[in-house]
Amino acid sequence: MSDPNNIIEMNNVGIRYGQGPEILSDIKLALPRGSFHFLTGQSGAGKTSLLSLMYLAQKPSRGQISVFNHNLSFANRDQLASLRRRIGVVFQDFRLIEHLSAFDNVALPLRVSGMDEREIRKRVTELLTWVELDAHMQDQTSILSGGEKQRVAIARAVINRPDLLLADEPTGNVDNIIAGKLMKLFVELNKLGTTVVIATHSDKIINDFAYPRLHLQNRGLHIYYPSDMSALGGVHV
Repeated sequence: MSDPNNIIEMNNVGIRYGQGPEILSDIKLALPRGSFHFLTGQSGAGKTSLLSLMYLAQKPSRGQISVFNHNLSFANRDQLASLRRRIGVVFQDFRLIEHLSAFDNVALPLRVSGMDEREIRKRVTELLTWVELDAHMQDQTSILSGGEKQRVAIARAVINRPDLLLADEPTGNVDNIIAGKLMKLFVELNKLGTTVVIATHSDKIINDFAYPRLHLQNRGLHIYYPSDMSALGGVHV
């Protein structure tokens, strides 16, 4: 039985694509509710694959996964859809609806949930102003720069205050000033109770924010806490 204090549990999880070798092997993870972790590892180590397991886009080749205390081995399609609605995801390729404005992209999760339009306008306007996109609210996302699209994608992922936020390189297309501001947004969301996992290659972000690190290496997962980060030595992330 899963621990109710954990938002995600993985037990002896492996994942492979087709008949190829396992990308990840014997992954064991207990992610406490309200925690904040960085996810690191060399390119190709399996960070995106691990995130895809967490946001229920991928099934493991073996092992068991529990999300929000639901064993995914026994979850049907409707249950999976209900669980996904509690997860915010920031993808590397943004996955915005290009013909919609920045405002409408961010408002979409709130409209799907049936929120009053006046409250939607208030929340979306405040958040897009915070990420310095107030001048681009009505612009189609197709004409925005990569960094602007990144901020729209982040705003959309956090607008409904998800129970779990998963972000794949969320600061990869912005400068250090905007990156710091986005990180503060993630920190504030975490303080409100959201569990946060951020995959990143940025040593600056990792050093500026003292959170534990989930590090993928040799198909396995290792957890490092701020006090023992030196154990990573010269490993590049």
